[in-house]
Amino acid sequence: MICFIPTKGRFKTKTYQLFEAAGIEVKHFIEPSEFDLYNVPNKINIEKDNQGITYVRNFMLNYARKNNYDWIIFCDDDVDSFGIFNGKTVKKNAGIWHDILQRSKKLPFELIGINYKQHAWHEKTSYDINKKYVEVCVLINVKKIKWDYVTGLKQDRQFCFETIRNGYGVLKFNHFWFSCPNVGTNKGGLFNEYKNKDDEKAAVRLVKTYYPYAKLVSKKGRIEAKLDIKGYAKSLNKIIK
Repeated sequence: MICFIPTKGRFKTKTYQLFEAAGIEVKHFIEPSEFDLYNVPNKINIEKDNQGITYVRNFMLNYARKNNYDWIIFCDDDVDSFGIFNGKTVKKNAGIWHDILQRSKKLPFELIGINYKQHAWHEKTSYDINKKYVEVCVLINVKKIKWDYVTGLKQDRQFCFETIRNGYGVLKFNHFWFSCPNVGTNKGGLFNEYKNKDDEKAAVRLVKTYYPYAKLVSKKGRIEAKLDIKGYAKSLNKIIK
């Protein structure tokens, strides 16, 4: 297991330190114009600038395939902690992913995720299968993934739909958690896209693509896509649990 971190405009990212503390190797995927500005381990030049998150995600997938990796964590560059809820919220490093990997190896699912810290405590079940989308920090069974991220949609959520459509689907461990700033509030990454409301345009395109299993809603003054992951999986006769 190895962790891939795409990073843009966050030269002081420390997310990799969480993984290093757990003995997990990290590779950083960086645009050519910023490559020399980063002082982080294992830098990979993604060859083009300003191509968007879809480009770098597919670059990472193809890099993993070419280098014969099995299991890879894709993690955003502003995750600041991990942990577990076991009656109380306990902070840990990225060592939780060793436990998650051992559980996932026994199961057929291609895409595995965990919860936001603020939601882990109130989940009634320890896991969900093809009921919820996963994002920010996910574990991917690379050799089973034959599909890519699609340009112009909300990438993490689109990838969940495609994983359900093309594979066994999405497993979410509800009581493992990560913490990070609210999306679009932390400079770098997707900050400019959210500032320009490109995310809202992506939500509209996502809904058009996966209707009736996605619809537009207003959330805190922004247009967002609400997903019916369970309904989509049911329509395809996939496992739901």
